[in-house]
Amino acid sequence: MPRAKRLVVIGFDSISLGTLEQFVRRGVLPTVGRLMREGSVTQTWPCFPMETGTNWACLATGASPWVTGCNMSVHYPGTPLDQRRSGFPASVCQAEQLWTTAHRSGKRAVVFDWTQSYPPRFSDGLVHVGEDGRPDNAIRALQEVRAYTTHPRQPGPHVTPIDPRPAEGWAGAPAGALAFPVPIEPGPQSRYRNVAPLYALLLRGDGGYDRVALYASPASAEPLLSCPVGEWSPWAAHTFQADGTAVRAGLRGKLLVLSPDAGHVHLYLSEIYPLDDFCHPASLGPELLERCGPFVIQCSRQQVVQGGASDIATYFEEQGYLAHWWRDAAGHLLSKEAWDLFMLKWHGPDWTNHLTMYMIDPRHPMYEEDRAPEGWAMWDELMGWGDEIVATVVEAAGPDTLVALVSDHGGDTMLPGLGGHRNPNDLLEGHGWLSRHETGAVDWTRSVAYGTEHYVYLNVRTRDPQGIVEPDRELLALREEIIEALLAATDGRGRHRYRAVLPMEDAGRLAVGGDRVGDVFTLPAAPSPLATVDREAFWNAHSREETGTWDWPRLNAGTHRDDSYFVLAGPGVKRGYRRPRPTLITSVAPTLSAAWGIPAPADADGSVLRDFLE
Repeated sequence: MPRAKRLVVIGFDSISLGTLEQFVRRGVLPTVGRLMREGSVTQTWPCFPMETGTNWACLATGASPWVTGCNMSVHYPGTPLDQRRSGFPASVCQAEQLWTTAHRSGKRAVVFDWTQSYPPRFSDGLVHVGEDGRPDNAIRALQEVRAYTTHPRQPGPHVTPIDPRPAEGWAGAPAGALAFPVPIEPGPQSRYRNVAPLYALLLRGDGGYDRVALYASPASAEPLLSCPVGEWSPWAAHTFQADGTAVRAGLRGKLLVLSPDAGHVHLYLSEIYPLDDFCHPASLGPELLERCGPFVIQCSRQQVVQGGASDIATYFEEQGYLAHWWRDAAGHLLSKEAWDLFMLKWHGPDWTNHLTMYMIDPRHPMYEEDRAPEGWAMWDELMGWGDEIVATVVEAAGPDTLVALVSDHGGDTMLPGLGGHRNPNDLLEGHGWLSRHETGAVDWTRSVAYGTEHYVYLNVRTRDPQGIVEPDRELLALREEIIEALLAATDGRGRHRYRAVLPMEDAGRLAVGGDRVGDVFTLPAAPSPLATVDREAFWNAHSREETGTWDWPRLNAGTHRDDSYFVLAGPGVKRGYRRPRPTLITSVAPTLSAAWGIPAPADADGSVLRDFLE
């Protein structure tokens, strides 16, 4: 069998095989369509829990979650049961990843923002750009994207209320200028805690207030950036004082709203991200900055818009910026660096699925038939950006390359009121198994169980810090009671809340296990495929204040789906082959290794798809 010299793996988060094929038919994925026709294709089944933190680890290792220990968040043995940590740092993954396998085989890798890839575990023979693939709360960012507005829906992670006042004490402020401080607030998982603020002036034109200027301080002679209503400023570089350290970072702004009397102001700032600390080796930073522009890792996400910080148009502008940055950076590095393996995860489709399914799904009560073509055009453009990434990488890689296209799970519409019930704590409290203090904190002296994510943990003596359940017959009896109660639980429509509730020894058959999971595994029931939302009843019960509008939505409109894909094309791969049955997502890495001629990752428990290979 002919061997490829190089291997490329490109992932689109939250795209099912059916959705991928839909956009191929729409003509916006010409490169992806060609690779599907020239190679082998299969539907893949994600592992449980069906989420980003779990399944990108499976794709990189060929190992099940039992082996990797990776979920969106992780509970470590011996810590309080309500304490969870991010499941994305490299240290979380307990299985060998494909780039490490390649390194052991003497090959060089370029990795873009794959989950559990940062901080890198080795430095030689590796180019790394981005972080650890988490979809929120960047590590290096001085601040996530944020709005400063006189009309906040609510203060929150992405919105800061402002109260512009006459500019007093400003050096050379024009007559009538209004000022407000611009605090810089690092996210909860940022490495920074205290960042010096910026300051803003609202400036008048002939017809009233018409632009905003941002300054390092009221004593600054020149603004960092300035923008009129509805337009982006150019990117600016500024050296921030962050925890007493000078950090050079990029930022840009867009003035979404400014009434002529300045009674309504809405200034949106991009993520503020270091200009000198976004890649390994750091020496590549200046040339990537020159060719691609300032780097951001969290350009925007559904919570930004739903929290009132941004509108739909600005969201897509931000997504376009990051997609083009990935495209240009990949094209540059793969053309000049020595490499054998390239891996990239692009998260834009997942954020967009959660945010905008109401635009294109007639079942959703916020769907507007007249604007559906506009929504489809936005999705077409988004997926077209993904095809540009693939096309650029394929061209830079050359003909003797294996090209794999993968996804971690699919996306679907979340119909209001029909979402799954993931948190069982209301049921545990109702049965007296979970008790709280008046402050809302768990009272561990009276709590025998606690639920989080897909798990219920029993508060076991000798195992858990404040355990009170005896690790014998008492544990087994209590666990059975909890399982029966969860299985019997129904929602407001009389439908069972959980499709499955399993003791952990049975959940092991679903590849769920290890010392980080709970004593009980729950699989929330998805809405019935025949379920609908009564549009008239919905609008009688909800206001636009609650739901938002088509341009400023407030509802989460997307959810995950048990469907992903694996496309492989290149030397030694069957052409035009469609696998007749799905495969587990853990088959991807072993198949890639076999096709490329290197050992499978050391901890892989998935199988090789021999029918993909000539």
